[in-house]
Amino acid sequence: VINRMIDVTDGSIVFDNQEVTTADKNVLKNIRKNIGMVFQHYNLVYRSSVLENVLHGRLANYSFFDTFFKRYTKQDVDSAMNILKMLGMDDRAYDRAAKLSGGQKQRVGIARALIQDPKMILCDEPIASLDPQSSKVIMEYLRDIVNSVNIPCLVNLHQVDVAIDYADRIIGMHKGEIVFNGKPEDLKDEMIEKIYGVKMEDLIGSLRGQNEL
Repeated sequence: VINRMIDVTDGSIVFDNQEVTTADKNVLKNIRKNIGMVFQHYNLVYRSSVLENVLHGRLANYSFFDTFFKRYTKQDVDSAMNILKMLGMDDRAYDRAAKLSGGQKQRVGIARALIQDPKMILCDEPIASLDPQSSKVIMEYLRDIVNSVNIPCLVNLHQVDVAIDYADRIIGMHKGEIVFNGKPEDLKDEMIEKIYGVKMEDLIGSLRGQNEL
């Protein structure tokens, strides 16, 4: 709802001093230009190259015809290549996105968000489709990059342990209500129980069962 991909039923959202919920088409387009988005299922164009997918993050700055004929500026192409290099993906720039692993696809998604030069990045469950090692790589890239360029990053996660390891601040919710808002080191067992609505021993047993599967 922050970039109004879904409309709210009530309340107010202010981003960069602009009211999101009532913004008209032109204002909303400008808001979205300043918000990078990383999706759970990548949202890549698989028949296109890695480089083209990254450059899609700049589409709002091009006309339809420039986009159709892939007339990107040298500055944007150079920027895309630099970001891919930062993410260890420059050697795959001309490969089709369909050839990539899940973790590599998510790195392309991060690069696409970064090339927007956004004021904030939203990540919708960016590691839900990844194995543990790929998840670790993605979270480390996200943390290191947003800290280096000083961009706030809001990540939606279900894995409390990951949030504790990588977040500067955690907001825990249960049935639409905020039950915790603070530093990771202050998130105690009783707060985790409130978030999940179950006792810790039951939660641990459930997680063990999932791991066995």
